[in-house]
Formats: sequence, C-alpha cells, structure tokens
Amino acid sequence: MVNDKAVIHRSGASHPLQSDRVIALRLLIGTLIAAAIGVAMVPLWALLDIRRGGTGWGLCPSGIGACRNSYFSGFELLAYLVVALFAILALIALCVRVLRLVERRHGIRA
Repeated sequence: MVNDKAVIHRSGASHPLQSDRVIALRLLIGTLIAAAIGVAMVPLWALLDIRRGGTGWGLCPSGIGACRNSYFSGFELLAYLVVALFAILALIALCVRVLRLVERRHGIRA
C-alpha cells in the first residue's frame, strides 16, 4: 500500500502539479526577459532601418533626408520604451518572488 503523502515526484516536488507550476513560472520569466531585451533593442532597430533608407519605424516618414520631426519625438519614444521596460522588469521581479515562494513552500530544488 502506497502512502500518498510519501510519494515524491521525480523533480523533487511533493506533487507533480507543483513542478508544472515551477516550470510554467520559469518559462514566463524567460519570456519576459526576452521581451525586455526586445524592448531595449527597439532604438537600435529604428536606427538600422533609417540607415538602410527606411522611415525608422515611423520617426522619419519621408526618410532621413526630409525628416522634419519635432524635438520631442525621440523623447516621446524614449519615455514609452522606458515605461515598458520598467513594467516588464517589475513583472520579472514579481514572477521571481512567486517562484521562490512556491519553491520554498514545497521544498523544490532548482
């Protein structure tokens, strides 16, 4: 006869569902890190687009030669990117805390 409380999943979790939650949280953290890197790379991609004769993702609709944007366009884009980056970083921090809490409660080792 097997005692349900004594059964330990192969990952060290007391219940397979807890292991799945840990894996899901780790995947979410990885996805958020990739999103943060993507947001941080937007200015570089816009500059590369302008260099190749593009519009810089809408910053210079007529190309760099006829770019007549206000002085605030770049700062406006920067503000949006900084807010998005900080929001993603806050979500990463929250997910890491939840992951630590789940691991600590259920004795799961990394």
